[in-house]
Amino acid sequence: MTKILWEETPDERANSYMAEKFRIGLPGTTFPFIPPANKFLEHMGMPGGIAGVINSLGASLDQPLPDPKTVRKAVNEGVPSGSFNRIQGMMDSVLSPEMHDYVTGPYLAPWMETKLHHNGLAWLCMTKGYHLRIFQADQPQTFTEQFIERRAEQELELFQAGLEIQKYSAAPEFFEERWRETLTDFLPRHTKVEPVHIANGLQASADLKTSTGQSRSHQAGRLLGLYTRLRVDFYYQLLCNVSLDLIRWFKEKDTIAGREQWLIENSLFGDMVPAVDGNRMMLPFERLLDTWRRKATPDNKDLSWAQIAQCLPNPFGEDEITSLPRGQTKEEREANIRKNKKSRLREWRDGTRPKSDQLKQFVQNLVPEENDVSFAMMKTDIACIWGAFLIDEWATFEKCGLIGALRETLPVFESFPAYWADYQSQAAKIIAA
Repeated sequence: MTKILWEETPDERANSYMAEKFRIGLPGTTFPFIPPANKFLEHMGMPGGIAGVINSLGASLDQPLPDPKTVRKAVNEGVPSGSFNRIQGMMDSVLSPEMHDYVTGPYLAPWMETKLHHNGLAWLCMTKGYHLRIFQADQPQTFTEQFIERRAEQELELFQAGLEIQKYSAAPEFFEERWRETLTDFLPRHTKVEPVHIANGLQASADLKTSTGQSRSHQAGRLLGLYTRLRVDFYYQLLCNVSLDLIRWFKEKDTIAGREQWLIENSLFGDMVPAVDGNRMMLPFERLLDTWRRKATPDNKDLSWAQIAQCLPNPFGEDEITSLPRGQTKEEREANIRKNKKSRLREWRDGTRPKSDQLKQFVQNLVPEENDVSFAMMKTDIACIWGAFLIDEWATFEKCGLIGALRETLPVFESFPAYWADYQSQAAKIIAA
């Protein structure tokens, strides 16, 4: 457990120096108080995470980069100076003066200068980049930025405390004991994860060193359950802060009239909270569509899922009727179209990410003309990101064969309302202002 938190070993530093490797960014940690930004980018539908973003940016700027595999190595391991300089040069060419000042300024120095593995720096840079794209440079910090800064500072403080413990620990066993005590105090103060799950997970981490067979599987499930709960804690608090920012923005645009109380009670995302039914989870995208279809007909009745499916774009293009295959009737082609749409909607409901052009056309067909399509698109995008995170967590349990631990952890996926309860008073103040 210590290796994922602390500095490189002397051998690693020596090997890195001898090979003259340079990397984009700094080493991350698998300890999930802050999940890796790279994984979040994948949840957003950006294949390859940070490396994928760099490759896409280079292609859009028509600037030659090393092959994608080398770019991936530059992010994850390090590459020789020649490849590094080509990648870094492209990135510097698109860096705004404001972003350059932020990256080289005093605030980020503690993260830039430490040898500790951490995830906070990548999130700080990512949120600052989004801020500068959306707002003017003198715009006050958003709630989201304040949350990321607070979390990153806490992560760095935690790992620095661990490093101090390590320096004064005569034996690994003494360090492990002191480190568990530190986490037992730290995590309940800075997360909403219940102390019993923290205690069970930390004890499981210690017991894994000596356990075997069924006992080892049980301990691994407890530890994975803690890690999942910590990731949920981060992302659900992130969602709460994003909701506060959007509520404030819509309030300033005077577009929330009549929805004030619902927003205070539920947040902007209360209509897409995942729901677990037995061994099946209703993902945020499906929950959102389920909300939209309720009382959606002119006579205030629910739309069926078959009716919802007909809002999907035609799979054969605009001329699907006029270009019938030989021997197929118009009625047969229309039946095939309906079947294809229902099948594709089922895939979307089960977690397949829609293609952006198909999703946009679907939302335009589904949402009444008087409603804001861009707002609906924003909600479907967030629902897809949320769903990708949940699917990834679920798959990790299955891949490890920890089905019992998965069942014990499932209720935490439904816990967003409990998180939002801590933010309701802030939302009320924003709306009342």
